[in-house]
Amino acid sequence: MGIITLTTDFGLQDAYVAAMKGVILSLNPDARILDVSHQVEPQNIQQAAFLLGETCHYFPADTIHLAVVDPGVGSGRRGIILSTPGGLFIGPDNGLFSYALSPYLPKITSDLLPAEGLLKLDLPRGVEAFQISNPAFWLNPVSTTFHGRDIFAPAAAYVSLGTPLSEFGPRLSWIYAFHLPGPEIAADGSFTGHVVYIDHFGNLITDITPRMLPSDKSIGLEILGRTIYGLCQNYTQASGLLAVIGSSGRLEIALQGGSAAGLLSARPGDCFHLSILTSPKG
Repeated sequence: MGIITLTTDFGLQDAYVAAMKGVILSLNPDARILDVSHQVEPQNIQQAAFLLGETCHYFPADTIHLAVVDPGVGSGRRGIILSTPGGLFIGPDNGLFSYALSPYLPKITSDLLPAEGLLKLDLPRGVEAFQISNPAFWLNPVSTTFHGRDIFAPAAAYVSLGTPLSEFGPRLSWIYAFHLPGPEIAADGSFTGHVVYIDHFGNLITDITPRMLPSDKSIGLEILGRTIYGLCQNYTQASGLLAVIGSSGRLEIALQGGSAAGLLSARPGDCFHLSILTSPKG
């Protein structure tokens, strides 16, 4: 297991990311370290969880995904190693792995997650978790404000060297997870959807997937006082605001040559109404 990905909110101006990489390479010089993102908004656990969940399935199944967005660093929150059929995940137990876990959860379990806050989620079959509580695998001394360097980076390196997960600490039966937004379906077949992420280009990525839409793409979408009709195949097919199925496999709201988020003053969590039209408009 030589691939280790990094996802943090540390940015690239400071030495934090380099310090973590240095720790990993000091313990395993053969490790291959790849960056997912270090531009997560500070302390935005949900944003990091989405990025990690959208990315991890493109990597080999034995990849180690090290993620550190950790507002509770130095408190009583647990550090964990999560083993799933699609990869291993290391970081704080604060909901950071909610999207990564979602493919292994029954839908009814996802529906029972709270609208706000965190839930103790029983681990599904095929998923294991271990607490990182054995100081033999920590740097010494441990900073109370930088567990990414002193606890999580060494853990990732030791896992990549083949250390059994049970040596890091006790097996866990549950971890924390947060609510994953999902569309609400009305009796008339329309949807209330949600913006779950805004990318670098200002595209609004939503929780609507193609299987929810009619094959003839006859839709009407109302968001923040604007209306969009129809579904485009790419970003150049319409002037102004448009709807398109993006590379994530989710419906996106975009602005040709500009930022839909900027035009609409949109933020993650914003709702929109999507209706199925009896005939195309536009």
